[in-house]
Amino acid sequence: MIDPMTAFSIISSASGAISSAIQAGKDMSSIAPKIKQMAEAEAELQFGASKKKNGFFAKFGATDNNAIDEFFRKEEQKQAMDQLRETVMLYGRAGQWERLSAEIARHRAIHKNMLEHRAKQKEQMITLIVGGMAILAIVAIVIGLGFALRG
Repeated sequence: MIDPMTAFSIISSASGAISSAIQAGKDMSSIAPKIKQMAEAEAELQFGASKKKNGFFAKFGATDNNAIDEFFRKEEQKQAMDQLRETVMLYGRAGQWERLSAEIARHRAIHKNMLEHRAKQKEQMITLIVGGMAILAIVAIVIGLGFALRG
């Protein structure tokens, strides 16, 4: 997972590159890597935000000290997307914005699902390791008590 600052930078630069390509009349297939890069960065931000909102410390009322910074980064992201939409609608072909936004949403959903799957696997691995260590500790205690009671 990438940090939010990097994700916002990726979104801004990808949005600018896509806008430039559309203005130059390039085909959508030539900018597919930038579209995918932008969608993945958006997915990283969404996943990170949902993880933070549902995290352990959030349940106890802890808040993020960078709320103001996060607000302005979101505004920046919204502005980049609005500018991209305007550029595509102005210079692109009919229906191109709808197709582009659908493609971004599709890539974003795929990447977010992959991130959720990885997080779930990591959580299961941690649970397995902690559980195994607890079982070993209990066995060691039982064996130690058995020797203590014999002796």
